[in-house]
Amino acid sequence: MNEREGHGLLLYANKAKVFLGVLFLLCGGAIYLLFRSKTLYIYVWCKALGMGTLVDSLRHFVLDWDVSDFFKFSLPDGLYSAAYLLIIDAVWHGYYKWKKYLFIAVIPVVTIGSELLQYFSLVKGTFDVYDLICYLIPPIIYIYYTMFN
Repeated sequence: MNEREGHGLLLYANKAKVFLGVLFLLCGGAIYLLFRSKTLYIYVWCKALGMGTLVDSLRHFVLDWDVSDFFKFSLPDGLYSAAYLLIIDAVWHGYYKWKKYLFIAVIPVVTIGSELLQYFSLVKGTFDVYDLICYLIPPIIYIYYTMFN
């Protein structure tokens, strides 16, 4: 493979990471919009963007859907964490590895740390083992992928 072909594959891989990251963000946001309490800020943003009626219509459509608490509360956290890892990895590709990994580590360290501190009642919030699992899985997959690929 020549340098030009390698650059093309790299560009494709980075676009795929950004695409997946945005897809994960949209999926997590959709779960919030459709199934979470309307007191969250995301509803204020949607109304400000003129999307309040659309969101209300979509919420009415899924009103009778019985989704688990894991799906409603924990899965979006994992999706957001994975999205962050993918997008930051794509954006920082080619930069000094320690800087890239420093930025990549920010969200996993903060989210996992926050959840553990909730367990010990050192920060406000309710500890949830499923949240912790959803925060742990994306960095574990990322570490595995970067080490063995």
